[in-house]
Amino acid sequence: MRRQTTAGRGARTRRRAGRVIRVRLLTGRVTLALCLIGGVAGCVNVPTGGRVGSGQAAERAGPVDDPYVRLIPVPPGKDWLPNEIVQGFLTASASFDDEHAVAKMYLAPRVSWEPDPKPSVTVYEGALNVGSPTAGGQGGGVKIQVTGRRLGTIGRDGQYQAIAGKVDESFELGKDAHGQWRITRLPDGLQAGLLLGQRDVDRAFRTLNLYFFVPDGTVLVPNPIFLPLINRRELPSQLVRAVLSGPTSWLREAVRTEFPPGTQLLDDRVDVTEGVATVNLSKQAAGGSLSGMSAQLMWTLRQLPEVTRMRLEIDGEPVNPPGVGATQMPHDWRINDADLTRRPAIYLSAADGQLQTLNGDRVDPVGQPGAFRLFEPAVSLDQEYVAGLTEARDTVLAGDIGGSPPGRVLRAPAPGGRFISPSWDRLGTLWMVENRRGGSRLWVREQGKAPTEIHKWELRGRSVKALRIARDGVRVAAIVETGGHEQIQMGRIVRGPGGVAGVSNFLPISSELLNAKDLAWRNADELAVLGSTQRQPQMVPYQVPVSGGQIRPVGTGGGDMISITALPHSPLLVGMRTEDRGKSVARICSQRDENDPISEWNCFASGHDPSYPG
Repeated sequence: MRRQTTAGRGARTRRRAGRVIRVRLLTGRVTLALCLIGGVAGCVNVPTGGRVGSGQAAERAGPVDDPYVRLIPVPPGKDWLPNEIVQGFLTASASFDDEHAVAKMYLAPRVSWEPDPKPSVTVYEGALNVGSPTAGGQGGGVKIQVTGRRLGTIGRDGQYQAIAGKVDESFELGKDAHGQWRITRLPDGLQAGLLLGQRDVDRAFRTLNLYFFVPDGTVLVPNPIFLPLINRRELPSQLVRAVLSGPTSWLREAVRTEFPPGTQLLDDRVDVTEGVATVNLSKQAAGGSLSGMSAQLMWTLRQLPEVTRMRLEIDGEPVNPPGVGATQMPHDWRINDADLTRRPAIYLSAADGQLQTLNGDRVDPVGQPGAFRLFEPAVSLDQEYVAGLTEARDTVLAGDIGGSPPGRVLRAPAPGGRFISPSWDRLGTLWMVENRRGGSRLWVREQGKAPTEIHKWELRGRSVKALRIARDGVRVAAIVETGGHEQIQMGRIVRGPGGVAGVSNFLPISSELLNAKDLAWRNADELAVLGSTQRQPQMVPYQVPVSGGQIRPVGTGGGDMISITALPHSPLLVGMRTEDRGKSVARICSQRDENDPISEWNCFASGHDPSYPG
């Protein structure tokens, strides 16, 4: 495309001021390099597959304060051709300055385009193909077809969804009164939205969590959103406005907020002075729970390094939740952390199915030898109950860990039905998936009740290889067979007065993993998955953010890995088969150094299916 003739033609200028790097673009073709210009480290990664289900917890904060790379686009040049006008518009639309003022210069005067302040975004991979002009525009104009590979979308509420497919959009152009080509009609999908490359989103957006309560109001659930970073100083205000507007559409039916309807941020800003964020809410907040509102605000704001404390006001008057000082701190609301755990025992199965506990390098049986004979065991979060399968995998057994041997809970009612390893939620409910020809069925058993089938089960037509309930009890991760391979998906659990009402809205997390054997929740934001990729066909452990962000391999070396388990603040464990004097031996292994992601695996005990509670 033609470039403007300037003294510094082709140059890019940069400067650091207030952690802003400005990059002057004279062509849209350098947009994809912006994350590298100026040595910007740790750019936020747009998912290459999946959806945003959770961002980073505060103690694992993402690159909120990476230097913001400001794109300074150029207006259309004299006598630019139609395809150059379309390319210039796409490049300029990646700049949020002055409400996309430069991008609007590429539009005919009668074309309305208002993507701010919460744009819907179609995210594409790599570069778009801007075609040559063809006849067909109104009034003797032309059409330009733009094609590429779509990664996903960001909704107006900031929710990312990986909807892989094609970009195929048609622009119409005509000449203005000065004989210059301008866009006379935008594609339907861009009437109030943006078409941005992956690296443009990495540069201009930040992924941060909003926090909402589970239905019983005890623990908080992270709900990540993509926020356009127009002004770093405005980020605290953006976050508070976002949490006041409620959860994203994906999570809305599964959680609750403590802010009464109509609650607003007064003066439309949050003042942060010497680490204290002052949040002044409108009078509607007086009808809400001070503790609940404070917990949601503190958990959301603590992701920002400049916020260490918070002062809450309603209509200009300071208010304090019971038992909390005038300035609140993050530890005031640790009670709402679903990841709070005491260091639990590690459970595993012997070759004959005997349930055992692992204490250091010593293995002890649970109960009398032969009494607790289970395969693929799962222990409740309070470590009071255990469940597992018979060797044929057609029956689920469960019982009190300190009492009588486990009894039958559910036998597969369908011929040929087989169960996968069960899972417990924080309420003590046992979750069981039965695979059968043509799909799967979901069963739950609440304490003291008979098993019931959940009929609103979105994966009914799919085979499910693994299922684990998040410690918040609202989200569920699963390995689902689809399209000839296994895919990691996450769904939401909706509860009603009678218990679980349905499990639905399953969306893929990552398209990088081609196959997977097992998974576990490592913390509220991340899964541990035993899987393979195109580059690494061997099954190895990966850290997989449920936000759909970039996956990371864990550990180096090892044998044939079969299963995986994880717990917050605890070593990652895998069940592995290794060769010992020509024989295959089942071992339990962990990393030699759990703080080093590439540390080798150390196998220290014999057994199958290591399991933390959950």
